[in-house]
Amino acid sequence: MREKGAFKCFMAIFMLAFLLTVTHEAFAYSYSFSNTVAPPALIITEIYPNTNTKNEPDEYVAISNPLSHSVNIEGWSITDNEGKIIFPPFEVASGETIYVTRNASAFAEQISNVSTTSKDKDIFPDFAYGSDSDSNVKPMQTEGKAFVLRNRGDEVILQDKNGKEVDVVIYGDSSYKGEDWRGEPLRNAREGMIFKRKGVQDTNQCEDWIVLPFGASYHVPEKFSFCGDATAFVSPDCSFPVLQREIDNASSSLYVNLYQFENPYLMDIILDALNRGVNVYVLLEGRPVGGIKDEERYIAEKIKIRGGTVRFSDDPFINHAKYAVIDNETTIIMTENWKYTGIPCNNSFGNRGWGVVIRNAEVANYFKAVFFDDFYRGKEFSTEIWIEDLETKGFFMSREIPESSYVPIFEPLTINSDFTLIPVLAPDTAMSNETILGAINNAKENVYVQQFSTGRFWGEGDNTFIVALIEAAERGCDVKVLLDSKYLEGENNNDEVVSWLNEEAREGNLSLEAKLADLDSLGLTKIHNKGLIVDGKKVLITSLNWNANSIYNREAGVIVENEEIASFYEDVFFHDWDKSVNEWEQKENKGETFLIKIAWVALTLVISFVIFRVVKWYKRI
Repeated sequence: MREKGAFKCFMAIFMLAFLLTVTHEAFAYSYSFSNTVAPPALIITEIYPNTNTKNEPDEYVAISNPLSHSVNIEGWSITDNEGKIIFPPFEVASGETIYVTRNASAFAEQISNVSTTSKDKDIFPDFAYGSDSDSNVKPMQTEGKAFVLRNRGDEVILQDKNGKEVDVVIYGDSSYKGEDWRGEPLRNAREGMIFKRKGVQDTNQCEDWIVLPFGASYHVPEKFSFCGDATAFVSPDCSFPVLQREIDNASSSLYVNLYQFENPYLMDIILDALNRGVNVYVLLEGRPVGGIKDEERYIAEKIKIRGGTVRFSDDPFINHAKYAVIDNETTIIMTENWKYTGIPCNNSFGNRGWGVVIRNAEVANYFKAVFFDDFYRGKEFSTEIWIEDLETKGFFMSREIPESSYVPIFEPLTINSDFTLIPVLAPDTAMSNETILGAINNAKENVYVQQFSTGRFWGEGDNTFIVALIEAAERGCDVKVLLDSKYLEGENNNDEVVSWLNEEAREGNLSLEAKLADLDSLGLTKIHNKGLIVDGKKVLITSLNWNANSIYNREAGVIVENEEIASFYEDVFFHDWDKSVNEWEQKENKGETFLIKIAWVALTLVISFVIFRVVKWYKRI
């Protein structure tokens, strides 16, 4: 009995030890995997291979030290498996970023062009590896072929003095097969765009990186929770008086970022603010589709002559944002440009667009930082040249206010309540799980979308946002999508998306429906909105269209979590939805109309026959 009891005790201890070992290994793996996010050594944080300078002397690599202590990098190297550049004696301090460029003078010149008064004005290269560089910058020893960042693809490998790989980044057509990178390479960057790491995130894959314009900062996803005031409004119903009221109340500063500005009556309001002593800064897109209109040139001149500061964005991708920051306290986020169609003076005419006014200093400061980061990369213009050009053309600013058949319904809604707000920026956070995709992926009951422009395909793959909508419907959510019907020429447009979604709904028996807006019934110029409502709680208001290029533009928006605000936009959405008839509904209605006509004909024949028989019977009598 004692032997049997001892054996049982031994087995119990063995099993307990085994379980503890397995559990320890499981936790060790989990800890190790999570540790890949917190880098254990120096990391590559920026790469600029495809510069917009002839022969690209200003290409560079940035390396950062996220550790709590300094690191001696003497004998360390950077290689692309063809050429190698080797560091001289140098200590990288904790939190420091060092810049390694081919030509220090060219690098410094490019930095100065985009950061005259921004926070990056003191950036200067620490090392150079090319010829004819600044003699004050430490030269690097070269080994093998010349180290060159190929535009079509390459690998950038940081090695310690023993040749061990410390960090690896690959892009484009790189053939790197080592263990220090997982998954697909980074997508090729357009000329003038840099690869930038999202903070110190380091999982050795594409998700760690983002593509930004040269000189731009990365704005991390943030969440703001506060109790305060907000105003929801829509175009064409009430957008003009809301903007007028907010700008008229400006007392110290006004920062405006727009894709297009052509409404002279909004110009008047800004000129009035300048007359009151308000500091006005305006950033406009320098290469909008169709070019800068004379109306916008005229407005820019007037603002500059009156004392405002105007610049035009010159990034590789367009500046498509539509927002304003007032007195460092109020932020206005819109889907609409400041044109007659977007912010109409007469609300019987114009686009459907959404907007929101947020009165919170923290939110305002967030967008102010974004504004000036973009503003200082913009280009100034010569007022004299433009005035002469407009005078030569004999330009006259029309003040005629368009009118149409829209019947305004919605008044602005102002509430004091608790809000949770997440800024949405492209290219920074638009594809993050903390913003749009997160809102759709976490939907429990319903998702309603109203969009100006989308497409089924993004390059060779399906549209990421549309796929998320289908997946929401597959989880049991009610999904409705209303798209603009004005521009349907060519392929991969809104009509293809409607067909795709409705086909998915039929095949999967999903609560999913898509429509093209009936602009005639609505009396609208077009649906220019880029809105999303989730579960009657969250609302997305942004400048971001759901197409492949938009996620690389400067786009700006917010996700507002508040049931009263969501209810306001739901009312607007269903007003537009109910007035727009789907193609299958049209066919069904036509079928019902045809059957009704047949029924009326048959009923008429029956009644006629009955009358005939009655008359005949009466004559017999």
